[in-house]
Amino acid sequence: MSRLFSSSSGSVLGTAGSKMSTFRKVTHCIFDMDGLLLDTENLYTQVTQSIAEPYGKTYTWEIKQTIMGLQRDEAAEAIVAALELPLTPAEYVQISTERINRVMEQCQLMPDTENIYEKILRDLLKSYNSPYPWPTRMKVMGTTEQRTCSILVNDLKLPCTVDEFLARFRRDQLLHLGGAPLMQGAERLVRHLHKHNIPIALATSSGADSVEVKTKNHHELFELFGHKVMGSSDPEVKEGKPAPDIFLVAAARFQDRPKPDQCLVFEDAPNGVTAAISAGMQAVMVPDPHIQEDQRKHATVVLKSLEDFRPEQFGLPAFT
Repeated sequence: MSRLFSSSSGSVLGTAGSKMSTFRKVTHCIFDMDGLLLDTENLYTQVTQSIAEPYGKTYTWEIKQTIMGLQRDEAAEAIVAALELPLTPAEYVQISTERINRVMEQCQLMPDTENIYEKILRDLLKSYNSPYPWPTRMKVMGTTEQRTCSILVNDLKLPCTVDEFLARFRRDQLLHLGGAPLMQGAERLVRHLHKHNIPIALATSSGADSVEVKTKNHHELFELFGHKVMGSSDPEVKEGKPAPDIFLVAAARFQDRPKPDQCLVFEDAPNGVTAAISAGMQAVMVPDPHIQEDQRKHATVVLKSLEDFRPEQFGLPAFT
């Protein structure tokens, strides 16, 4: 299916850049949660690596991108198999759930933490007259704090111990992360759609218990969603993303039961985009910058952030 659609909604600049195309008008919006509305992907990565590390395994980006958007049990099975962990998927779920629940309560609404972490590390390394080269940055991505500091100290031959660098890193986190800005566009878009009476729903692969923990500090905002479909605990969602089930269930639960082509999905993961397109919906993708181009090709439009979304291109009320 083409990533651009034709309709009577008027011409807009599509993902091809210079090519003028059109998008279908929509009346309803469905949002993924992890990595789109909540900055939880980095937390999941850290938890997964913390489980894998004692077994001498590394949770690489290549593995991560294949499981993004999967429901809990499917993701556990895939991780155990890919990393060859001496655990059953059920044991992995139990361990990871306990660790995730401990850290999720501190999850902020779309904070731009990646740039903050990079700045902290660059500033620390600068104090040692050391650069922060791209290969090293890629090597530490997704690792635990201890592992990150160990790689930096050893690979860059810093004149300090790992514990000393780790202590400075944690101190600077406390100084900087308390003022973490919100990622551009998330809260603004949700409130805009709600204000203009556009029906909105949440469709997340997480289970109900996990969603409760993650959204605890943002209860008022998430109450703006008309309903929530939580794939890992919803019996009507038979297959997880990339199957279309979760989005079809979400559409069917709107009070006026719109057709799939009247719904617009917001996603960050390739599996989620595939699910949306398979459901007959258009998909706005806000991917991790490291997701390759060939994994973005099915999206209707690809944006750097939700701040770049233009509602009027899909027949929705424009920002004022």
